[in-house]
Amino acid sequence: MQKGIRFNETQLQYLAAKSRRENTISGYLHKRSSDTGKWQLRYFVLYQNLLFHFESESAQKLSGATLLEGSYCERVLNPAALKAVKDTEKQVWTESIDNNNTM
Repeated sequence: MQKGIRFNETQLQYLAAKSRRENTISGYLHKRSSDTGKWQLRYFVLYQNLLFHFESESAQKLSGATLLEGSYCERVLNPAALKAVKDTEKQVWTESIDNNNTM
């Protein structure tokens, strides 16, 4: 398993911009803030095995990115970090992340 990967800001911005055009799925999810622990609605874009998030759909500035290599999705009774607005959206996101992680 790979120990670490480095991206510079230019690479991430390029991939984030590309993800807006060539994504698997995009939409709003609730993200738990690491600072306050409160849930915040953010715009997410899944591109290959990278999950990007922005403050809104129209935001140009990338708020964060998560490398999904080696990760998996499963349903939990107490959500820790992300949640979808609707159950149908949750199912689509879960399947999309699982499918893109096996590439």
